[in-house]
Amino acid sequence: MSERTYAPSPSTFAEDPDRYRKDGLHPLVIGDTLSDGRYRIIHKLGSGSFATIWLGRDTAENRYVALKVLSAESSLDYKELHMLEAITTATHPGIATLHDNGRHEPYEFMVCELLGASLQSLFYRCGRKFSLKTTLMLADQLIQRLEAFHSHNILHRDVKPDNFAMGFGKDKGKTVYILDFGLVGDYMHDEKLVSAPSYAFCGTYYWAAIAAHLDRSQSPKDDLESLAYMLIYFARGSLPWQGCADANEPTNHMRERITRLKLTLPIDLICKGLPSAFSRHLMYVRSLTYNDKPDYAKLRAMYRRLMTRLGYEYDGVFDWDLMENGNSNIQQQQEKEQEVNAKLSGAQDELVAKNVKEDKEDELPTRKLRLRVKKAKPAAKTIKKGKKEEDEDEAKQQNKETIRPKRRIIFIKKADNETPPLKRQRTKPAQAEEKTKKGKAVAKKTPGNKIAAKKAPQKKPRARIKAC
Repeated sequence: MSERTYAPSPSTFAEDPDRYRKDGLHPLVIGDTLSDGRYRIIHKLGSGSFATIWLGRDTAENRYVALKVLSAESSLDYKELHMLEAITTATHPGIATLHDNGRHEPYEFMVCELLGASLQSLFYRCGRKFSLKTTLMLADQLIQRLEAFHSHNILHRDVKPDNFAMGFGKDKGKTVYILDFGLVGDYMHDEKLVSAPSYAFCGTYYWAAIAAHLDRSQSPKDDLESLAYMLIYFARGSLPWQGCADANEPTNHMRERITRLKLTLPIDLICKGLPSAFSRHLMYVRSLTYNDKPDYAKLRAMYRRLMTRLGYEYDGVFDWDLMENGNSNIQQQQEKEQEVNAKLSGAQDELVAKNVKEDKEDELPTRKLRLRVKKAKPAAKTIKKGKKEEDEDEAKQQNKETIRPKRRIIFIKKADNETPPLKRQRTKPAQAEEKTKKGKAVAKKTPGNKIAAKKAPQKKPRARIKAC
């Protein structure tokens, strides 16, 4: 059986050729072999900051594999390798199998299961935007992958579309796999939670959590925060802080700008135009602390309920699958989304800061706006009025409810020593009634703005002075 040589596809994101040097990336060429001729290089798949990925052929097992050749300046951490072996040997779906590892002086390499295209390349293939159905199906699987990682006390710390890929082949083509374990780390030691110390930045600026921007140690909540940015990116087509970088600008300035935007932009603005499940996801993970354990099941249930409410089926048919039959299927999918998105106009889901509430029913009730329409009174007579009079009547009608009734305020002038107080003229019955009272009456202002009569306390007579 003759080997097939794959022609590399043109890409604008090629790495710098100067990085291929003795103390940098390994300058491999097609046809080279590793591990005493067992693995033969067939085609280049991609490159990253610390390694290059190659399509290889395992001559001993007669299968295609993915070869990850690390740069000379970054060595393989064997503690990290043990963590990867532990998670790959477990029965978790969507974790690429680690077949072998070795050293090709002075470079180290890893042999992993061959996978399909990354989510980033599929995103570009689908017109730089995924449908809501595809995004929700990916969300369900991606939360599962991170939960499997975190169950082994391992953090990924570099969650982004480039580090997730679809499976290879008919059986695994519908499964999302997690890639690139170069920045993985543990946040627990001997089953005890490690306190959060200061830490150097770890991740990618666009997708990193706020804790990473602030040079803090990360926990499972930070992987889920990066996942929230990734899902928003899939559904909207971009993030608010993308495109703010300048080619001639230092990276630290770009990092400060992105950090400031993530800290200041409201969550509703970041998730603008999307169902409230996306904002609830981001709000929930941001409210968690370093020691909190996320509730993965409720996050998955939230996205599942949204799919049910919108009428989608979890059938495993993604946007790139529809492209095989032409763009007509994608157009039909977009028209269907416009119809179901109209259902979201009246729906208001509750935003929860500490936990995501799981509804008892699968379908959330939607709020319907009830408008009270006042019946117009029939006009008895029609009277012709001038324009000025009609404007006055309209202004009175609009301000009728806001005008408050006038209050009657009585001011009582304080008596001066120079001017004697004015004598009040009273009628004869009032004068006769006043004489019968023992005490003097004084004026007092009541809350009802009325002057009431109140008896003044009588002064006791002074004691007579006895004569000596």
